[in-house]
Amino acid sequence: MADWEKTAVYITTFFAIAGSYFGFLTAFGQEGEEINARNLFEYHCATCHGADGKGTKRGHELKAPNFAAPDWQSKKKDEEILNSITNGKDKMPRWSDKLKPEEIEALAKYVRKLVSKKRS
Repeated sequence: MADWEKTAVYITTFFAIAGSYFGFLTAFGQEGEEINARNLFEYHCATCHGADGKGTKRGHELKAPNFAAPDWQSKKKDEEILNSITNGKDKMPRWSDKLKPEEIEALAKYVRKLVSKKRS
């Protein structure tokens, strides 16, 4: 076998093994991976809503709600939160174009966890 043929076999074998390995990792990671709602929120929402849900300067200018406020939490139904994330509201963009339905559900549940805890 010529040197170029050996090299071609090695390269083909390498890419076949690497492709199988990375293909397996991708499928495994997507299928069995749990959604990290906090990371999603910090990446997509914190610019306006703040990492703590209380809002940023930009968020206040856009009239973003304070998710940590118990009165806001008590007035909003889960369906309203899901709808706002999915379809957008006022100046908030719709996220259904960028996020999967299960990611939107995870975000809605995470918003519920941002309510300020009363001290006992």
